[in-house]
Amino acid sequence: MTHVLPDLPYPYDALEPYISRQIMELHHKKHHQTYVNALNAAEAAYAKASTPKERIALQAALKFNGGGHINHSLFWKNLAPATEKNGAGGVLKNGPLRTAIEVAFGSLDNFKKEFNAATLGIQGSGWGWLVLILSFLNI
Repeated sequence: MTHVLPDLPYPYDALEPYISRQIMELHHKKHHQTYVNALNAAEAAYAKASTPKERIALQAALKFNGGGHINHSLFWKNLAPATEKNGAGGVLKNGPLRTAIEVAFGSLDNFKKEFNAATLGIQGSGWGWLVLILSFLNI
């Protein structure tokens, strides 16, 4: 299976003034594309590997680049143009998610602080996800 860079669900300039067109193009076309290319190369090498030692040696590349590709693919889908551009980005509206965050963390600001602290040291520049596990939010 060959992995491909997914199209963005909005134009590169849709997140301005918060994220510039130039940064979006660089991050998508270069940075994310690098993960896709490296994942494809690692999978091709794995398919050709003839010994367990060779396969084990490729596991880190598969995990790192596969994770980078999946994380970025989710990342793009979770961004949205700002309200100034008729989008829904930048605002966590009242609803079940906001309520769950406020119950679990006390406030949205506390959640942001805890999330940033928990993800600061993670390989890949602090990638992390808020997940629901058995009715509890967790970072």
